Amino acid sequence: METKNVLKVLLLSTVIVLSSCKKDSSTPLDPVNPIGVADCNDVVDGIAAMDECGTCHQSYMYAGMGQMTYVATYADTIGLEGTFILAGSATDIGSNPYWITTIETPTEFSFIADGFNTVSYGGQTARLDMASEMMSAISSNGTTADALMGMFENSGSYFSDADLNASSKQIKSKTAAYSTSSVQMAIHASFDSWFTDYATNVAPIVGTTTMATAGSAGMADNRELNAKGMEYDQIAAKSLIGALCLDQVVNGYLSEVKIGDAVDNVTRDPNEDNNATAMEHHWDEGFGYVYGKFGPDNLTGDLGTDGLLGKYLNKYDDYSVIVFDAFKKGRQAIVQNCSTVRDEQAQIIKETLSMVVAKRAQVYLDEAADADDLSPSYFHALSEGYGFILSLQFTYTSDGTPYFSNAQVNSMLEQLEAGDGFWDRSDAELRAMADQIQAVTGIE
Repeated sequence: METKNVLKVLLLSTVIVLSSCKKDSSTPLDPVNPIGVADCNDVVDGIAAMDECGTCHQSYMYAGMGQMTYVATYADTIGLEGTFILAGSATDIGSNPYWITTIETPTEFSFIADGFNTVSYGGQTARLDMASEMMSAISSNGTTADALMGMFENSGSYFSDADLNASSKQIKSKTAAYSTSSVQMAIHASFDSWFTDYATNVAPIVGTTTMATAGSAGMADNRELNAKGMEYDQIAAKSLIGALCLDQVVNGYLSEVKIGDAVDNVTRDPNEDNNATAMEHHWDEGFGYVYGKFGPDNLTGDLGTDGLLGKYLNKYDDYSVIVFDAFKKGRQAIVQNCSTVRDEQAQIIKETLSMVVAKRAQVYLDEAADADDLSPSYFHALSEGYGFILSLQFTYTSDGTPYFSNAQVNSMLEQLEAGDGFWDRSDAELRAMADQIQAVTGIE
């Protein structure tokens, strides 16, 4: 009788704890006797509890000297000697080194294992440096199509930095890498056509007094335009924000394939990837596509030197804090083998970066509509908007799909290029497109 009374007291005092790990059930939870409710181990009337990281812990009887007998229900404790320890109770949490109450956000993006700083993203830094030099070349009068394509695919010695020329990295193979082969080939073909048109028709007039007109390349103040009024360095850069940086983060390195539970998060080799596990290194590579232009050891999330995705993230104080904190917390979660928090932070990063791209697409369309008709600022803003629209197909929403499909993006781009391109666009057209982006994304 005494044992039964003790069990009833324990039951009444732990209903709240038990309720936190119950699963959906057609049987409502009785606040006194939760009959028919399954715990996190799928045991009906079970007394296991789940921590923040999704690990299900069992209750047990402790008989001293490290002797523990795990129990699935209160009934299983009858006849066992020792002290009953309820999973998730203060006693359990205080003595269970595997129970994770919370994942703290580190102050810096730095993670040490066996004396090594395990963070590395050199390949991402190289590609961002390549892109920076390529963008400069797409505004120079001495540029050839071969040079631009050579920089895009790192074939030849077209970079001023010998280390980049010697690198095995390239931009092209990572651009639209997670799209279908037909989409990737089409986007690569767009870059090729931009390079060819720039070198053939635009580069010769850079720095001259040849004025841009509808159907003819020329200058608009200090901006070089093609026959359709497109500024290629802006179009290429803003397209890479989505097709390279965003795609690699949301569809690549922070995907299930790269950081899911099946990925190795145990093996370390001090001679490879700074002693990081495969999962840790993949997360760091995603970080590198946003913060890598700074170079190695970007501990504080400095985006001051970036010219692609990080540059535009840096324009939004709230978003920049959210993303950097999520990168830090998610990486710490990987260190602590906490898949629940890891995945939550990955989702925050992917959705927030996607919102940055969507907002910039809308902003530049509105800026172009607000600019004086056919002014240099109009062509500049619309060129930026064009690239961000192309980038919309690489965004990531809460249900794992982009805001706009490849077909929808191509429809908008075709509308912008129709006729004489930017020379023919009306304010009403641009505002309607901006409103469409706002309606789909919900941005304010």
